[in-house]
Amino acid sequence: MRIELISTGDEVITGSIDDTNASFLSRELIDAGLQVDRRHTCGDSLEELMAVISEVSKRNSIVIVTGGLGPTNDDLTTEAAARVAGMPLELNEQWLERMRYWFEQRGRTMAKSNLKQAMLPQGSLFINNPIGTACGFILKIDQALFIFCPGVPKELKAMWESSIKEMVISFTRETIPRTHLIRLFLMGIGESNLAELLSKLEMPQGITLGDRAIYPLIELKLIGHDASDSDMFLLLDELMAIVSPYYVCRDSYTLLEQLTQKEIKLGPINAVDGLCRGWFLIHLQELFTNFVTCSVLNTDENTLTDTDNDLRLEKELLEHVPAHNKITLLPVTDESKLQEITKHEKAAVYPHHYELSYHLDFTEHEHQRSISGDVIISFKDNVYKPGSYTRNRDFLAHLCCVELYKALVREPLITPEDCAITVLAQSDSMPHPIED
Repeated sequence: MRIELISTGDEVITGSIDDTNASFLSRELIDAGLQVDRRHTCGDSLEELMAVISEVSKRNSIVIVTGGLGPTNDDLTTEAAARVAGMPLELNEQWLERMRYWFEQRGRTMAKSNLKQAMLPQGSLFINNPIGTACGFILKIDQALFIFCPGVPKELKAMWESSIKEMVISFTRETIPRTHLIRLFLMGIGESNLAELLSKLEMPQGITLGDRAIYPLIELKLIGHDASDSDMFLLLDELMAIVSPYYVCRDSYTLLEQLTQKEIKLGPINAVDGLCRGWFLIHLQELFTNFVTCSVLNTDENTLTDTDNDLRLEKELLEHVPAHNKITLLPVTDESKLQEITKHEKAAVYPHHYELSYHLDFTEHEHQRSISGDVIISFKDNVYKPGSYTRNRDFLAHLCCVELYKALVREPLITPEDCAITVLAQSDSMPHPIED
């Protein structure tokens, strides 16, 4: 048995709206261990709807159809399904009463056109819609089991959570091999170089690797089709040994969510962006829930030659920034720090150096914790050059936020393949996580 999706609607097929329903269902299904085999899109044409339903019905499939269950003339999915199945439409009294109640509760009169939404193919089983007037229904057509759902995203999601998810899991328990998916998010390595690193791995039966670029990250996917857990975790260990210098996090790249799961709560952040002209603020707001105050220094490569004036302005600004929960990103101008960099073999070969400093006080599992650090990031590229694509201001700002995240979760800083990270100082008042 396989799983297929059909999305209906002229707005979807013409690109007027994005097909978020298919994306949502694909994600939800893979999280449940079920991979979609094929997705179809069809406009509001009775002939086209019948054609795609007829085609899919010839396969031993579970098919989830979204859209076309409304009260208007262009909502044709129910009629198309009934015609392909060779079943007449009949009034579902239970859903009609449910619709009347829905309108009464809102002080509205139900239009005659809404009666259409209670007309279902004979032999189908209706599915409750907890927040709308379009019920879903299940209908077996030929070899396929169809689950018809409304196209309004919030209604689809409500129905998925309340009933459809459990139905699909139940229907597929003994008929579809489970798919296991592990996502690793990496930063600082290109796809071609990553492919070369992974080329020598021996892949167990049923396990494949895939990747996609989501600048400035790469999502590396470990996919097991009915593979054993032991094979999956053994290969994961081998993968981590290879990609650890670039590893950011696993399963979901939402740093806020990751910190919330670890019960790390930070107060307001005071930041100084002396390099990225606001990009640092944008990425800091993705990392911290509380308000971020960020002073932006409009520096460029030329102003750095006027060191006396530049350093004076920088000093005056830093004097007024609260030391509590303070983060600064500045060019390296201190001679002693430049000399320290030359002691590190990798950093010494890069000509451009930028300094990330931080002192953060926060709670973890309701316990007080403080971390601080002084890190030099050395680039081959000059972030002041607007034509530099791979290692520009945006990349530097993002990299700094990733390094802050890694310090917060006590993991080694990442080391991009064409950069150098020099840790001048690093401290943690609670170097080991609290045991549950």
